[in-house]
Amino acid sequence: MEYTIEKIVDNAKKTEYAGIILNKLPEWFGNREALENYVNTVCDYPFWAAFGNDKCVGFFSAKIHYSRTGDIYVCGIDPACHGKGIGTSLYNETEKYFRQNGCDHVIVKTLSETAKDKNYLKTKKFYQKMGFSELITLTEMWDEENPCLIMLKCLR
Repeated sequence: MEYTIEKIVDNAKKTEYAGIILNKLPEWFGNREALENYVNTVCDYPFWAAFGNDKCVGFFSAKIHYSRTGDIYVCGIDPACHGKGIGTSLYNETEKYFRQNGCDHVIVKTLSETAKDKNYLKTKKFYQKMGFSELITLTEMWDEENPCLIMLKCLR
């Protein structure tokens, strides 16, 4: 599949694309309240989308903390397109943005492997492939049943 990556600035499009993709990922975004929160807040942050066959097949949204730490706010790839390099391309565009804005590090939050969820183990492997390492697992960030793994990548 051929695809293109575009930076999206139109807030309605950000919300639309995030909703389309996240609704295709119930194994990762099964909590309806969290999904709706992401869909409603991506318009506040930089956003990149991948398009194949004239439709959105994935996106990354990001933010920066303290002018030096990039944060993958939320992202998703259509399950039919997993393993095709789309996530890698979207991540690379996002990292380029962080570097251009002087970030020293990038963090991402995902479900910890202690939850033993096979889908999130795939997510963790993807981030490891992108150069991230485990930093800390926090049960107080989300809750005991959903321990949050924070992963870190140094950009300098």
